[in-house]
Amino acid sequence: MNRLWYSSLRWRLTFGYAVVFALTVIVGALGVYLATQTALTASLDTTLRDTATVALGNIDDPPASPKFTQDLKPTSDLAVELLDAQGKRLDVVGLSGDERPALLAGFAVTASRRWFTISTPERLWLRVSRSDVTLERLLKTLARVLILGSAVMIAVACAVGYWLADRALHPVDAVAQTAARIAKRGSFAERVPIAPGQDEMARLTGTVNAMLERLERTLEREKGFARAAAHELRTPLTTIKGRLELALERPREAGEYKRHLEIMQEGVNDLTALVNQLDALARADAPVRLETVALDEIASEILGALEHSFGHSGKQLESSLKSSLVLAERAGVQQALVNLLENARKYGGSVVTLNIGTNYLEVRDNGIGPARETWSQLLRPFERGSGVQGISGSGLGLPLVAALIARWGAILEPDWSEQGFAVRVTWISDRSV
Repeated sequence: MNRLWYSSLRWRLTFGYAVVFALTVIVGALGVYLATQTALTASLDTTLRDTATVALGNIDDPPASPKFTQDLKPTSDLAVELLDAQGKRLDVVGLSGDERPALLAGFAVTASRRWFTISTPERLWLRVSRSDVTLERLLKTLARVLILGSAVMIAVACAVGYWLADRALHPVDAVAQTAARIAKRGSFAERVPIAPGQDEMARLTGTVNAMLERLERTLEREKGFARAAAHELRTPLTTIKGRLELALERPREAGEYKRHLEIMQEGVNDLTALVNQLDALARADAPVRLETVALDEIASEILGALEHSFGHSGKQLESSLKSSLVLAERAGVQQALVNLLENARKYGGSVVTLNIGTNYLEVRDNGIGPARETWSQLLRPFERGSGVQGISGSGLGLPLVAALIARWGAILEPDWSEQGFAVRVTWISDRSV
């Protein structure tokens, strides 16, 4: 029983419902019983009091022995007694039996009768009694009916409560079974049946399905990311390994060793840059910590750092900076700016312009940009445009920018025009300062 209790939410819900319902029924039944008992007793007391009033008007008071007149005719279940000051019976109408309560004014109860006693103006006692057997029998019958009815109602309530709990928990069972199948098979393609309606269970199943869909997409993306990362890492590692084997193939002059080491160092640098970008892309899923960032100040720092590389590449770097405060992450904004400017330097036209305005930044060049149909592809890790295979790059710069911008709730938009190609990042109103 203890195991069933802890293993079944249905039984716990049913038990809780049954306890509350049973307490309500018991309190209600007790209230009905007490109210009925009070009403019947009050009715009996009224009858005794009314009979006593009638009997007072039917006392014949001769000097020797007061008696009731012939007109006093109570019902068969009533008894009326006339007593002297010492309690001696002077007259009686009806059968009162042998029971006698204490001679006190008011109501009294003996084993089988209820009594009402009053004093008369002549200093006599008038006592009216009635058997309460009928009252007791009626109350016992009522008690049996209430007990039986309450038991039936509680049993029915338990059955209905279990049925309702079972029906309400069907979606939860479906979620648990789906989760168990996913855990067993490792496949996130399954979905939970949607509960009908718009209640909590419908929202639960909808939320679980949305979570499963997102998990499935995330896992597929991670698998593709891992495969692509392994492929990209293989290239510099193969280059380094080949150079090592070639250098160790036979004794060489110091100059040859130096040339091989320089080539390997270049491969290590490429590998380090790739690992750093992979790490930055992985950390794009970390909790967001927004702060107020001055885009123009960061842009000035980045422009100074990249001026030499642009000059070395024969590219012209221009800028138009206006004061702009946004909610973002300072290191992330620096990374995004560097990536966008480096992409423009490598793949753009001869003139690259960085524009900073209210709630936006834009990197524009006078080149033609990537093909429109490849833009969504370029936002995926390790994807590169056509015709750029001869240019060094990992295909992680733009995906990292997209991931960072998504963290801040900003919008990344490409723009093709007659003046060239631009990438624009816009902060929506509730993420600007």
